[in-house]
Amino acid sequence: MFRHRLYWLVIVLLLAGCTRSADPIPAEQLTIKINLLCTTCDDFLRCTTTESTAEDPAVLYRLREKSFWAQIATIWDYLIQWAQRKTSDSRPLTVYHDEPGSSRILLDNARARVDSVSGLITLPAATIDMRSGAWLRAGEQVGSCVALPRRAGYAWLREFLQKPLPVGQPQ
Repeated sequence: MFRHRLYWLVIVLLLAGCTRSADPIPAEQLTIKINLLCTTCDDFLRCTTTESTAEDPAVLYRLREKSFWAQIATIWDYLIQWAQRKTSDSRPLTVYHDEPGSSRILLDNARARVDSVSGLITLPAATIDMRSGAWLRAGEQVGSCVALPRRAGYAWLREFLQKPLPVGQPQ
């Protein structure tokens, strides 16, 4: 009985290995790096147009942490990594218009799709190329994006929410 189950397990593992998806782009080739298995991470992307105007100086994309149940589901992603690597993910998204003195939320409760095989972050009205940082709308480059360090992203968010930094925290 045990031997029969072992054979089936070997067959399933071999089939799982045969259906491997394409390899992701190596991290050293990416300008913007997003950890697909970090469910509690917030990632901040600041995009500016090539011809920055007073109307649209910058947009801040916040890829938020996942919900509790999505975090639980990610445990499966960790367990199956040896058979099938995770190459894409969907994250909650908030979009902010970053203008000195009048920042505002443009979009809340949206979704961002991160694909490490194509190297693209797909947003509701734009796409970001993780290799070059190019910010694309309708297939045309409108600017460039950079990933902010989390500390800088949270500091920007606290300023946006008009909440002071905790005492003793560096600016």
